[in-house]
Amino acid sequence: MSRDTFIYRIDTADTIVSVSDNWGTFADANAWSGPLHPEDVVGHKLWDFIQGLETRHLYQEVFKRARRGTPCRPIPFRCDSPTERRYLEFMAKTLSDGSIQITSSILRKEPRSSVSLLDANISRSTGMITVCSMCKKIRTPPSQWVEIEEGVTQLKLFELDSMPQLTHGLCPACYESAMLELDDVETPNKAIDSGKE
Repeated sequence: MSRDTFIYRIDTADTIVSVSDNWGTFADANAWSGPLHPEDVVGHKLWDFIQGLETRHLYQEVFKRARRGTPCRPIPFRCDSPTERRYLEFMAKTLSDGSIQITSSILRKEPRSSVSLLDANISRSTGMITVCSMCKKIRTPPSQWVEIEEGVTQLKLFELDSMPQLTHGLCPACYESAMLELDDVETPNKAIDSGKE
């Protein structure tokens, strides 16, 4: 397995049952929410680690379709660290025991100036900022989504005593794109199932 490919598996109740050997190294490098080790996630529900109603809905749709046997196209997303933009894609595949294997692969990385908003070791206020789970844009008033660097400037985050906490959602563009991808995969299968060409 490539060092840029990470695998975890959930059972039929969506409990994480395993992660690949290199998963912990990647989680530590992200530095989003402090150090995470395999023993911190295995045995816990996946939903303990996925925030935002839209993000949860997307994953639930992917898993529901995978469990029905609908093939999953790769779904692009970003998982940035404070000093890198990381472009990945994930796929979900149902195994013979009903568990789902989720495979994430890094497609490319881009260096960036360090963004303290993404640093887990920085002090946090009780304020919240919503980050898109797919493209990593942040929501700024009035419901606009901008790149993190632009959002930091617009929200004057460097003028605050401490950085706000991060919560996750999906921007409208990513949500619509992901749902269209899922529908595009399912539509040909429905035609085949009904005998249509």
